[in-house]
Amino acid sequence: MSKDNSTHSKDVSTFFHGYAKDFSSIYEEDVNPRSLFNKLMDKLFRQDIRDRFNTTLQYSANPSIKTILDIGCGPGHFVVKFLEMGKKVVALDIAQGMLDITHSRVNEMEGNHHFSSILADYSEYKFEEKFDAACVMGFFDYVSDPTAVIKKLLSEVNSEIYISFPDDQGLLAWQRKIRYERRNCPLYLYNEGSIKKYLSEAGCLEISTITKTNRNYFVLIRKENSE
Repeated sequence: MSKDNSTHSKDVSTFFHGYAKDFSSIYEEDVNPRSLFNKLMDKLFRQDIRDRFNTTLQYSANPSIKTILDIGCGPGHFVVKFLEMGKKVVALDIAQGMLDITHSRVNEMEGNHHFSSILADYSEYKFEEKFDAACVMGFFDYVSDPTAVIKKLLSEVNSEIYISFPDDQGLLAWQRKIRYERRNCPLYLYNEGSIKKYLSEAGCLEISTITKTNRNYFVLIRKENSE
């Protein structure tokens, strides 16, 4: 790993280790309560987070999807839902704080579940197994080389890949960029043209569906052997 990539990963890890509980509460207030201001912001500007959550669950409910890799799993909200569906889940995150919350949620679930976790930078981690699907929500916001990561995903996933890309337009995109810079966390924003470019470079544009939402793009990559 080069010095630049190492510094990049460390900055992202540090940011999300400290942000874990506040980020988790966007989905569910079982870790940190939301202030009235944050609840208003959630209602006005963060609906996309819940929309992409629901869309991903709809696709992954397909019974042919039995194993899922959750990349940048965060506080484990997707992980819990995948496990409730009976999927085998591997959760990967670069921030220990996020994995701690994920493990806490999984431990509170009833029954036996096929779950394991990995603390690592996905771009540097080598898997010996392949997965039926990969959930990649809120991850490309922090990826400096999207083409390389998409190629890696294609080599490790047999059927479907669910990706979100943050939109580069609007006041909130600009505000978010400034806010992350102040916290020394790299942030990458996209438009439809740049997303198509990266998908084309990775060789999967023709098997990809791009859906524009309010503040994001939802991309479904469905490989030929997917039902």
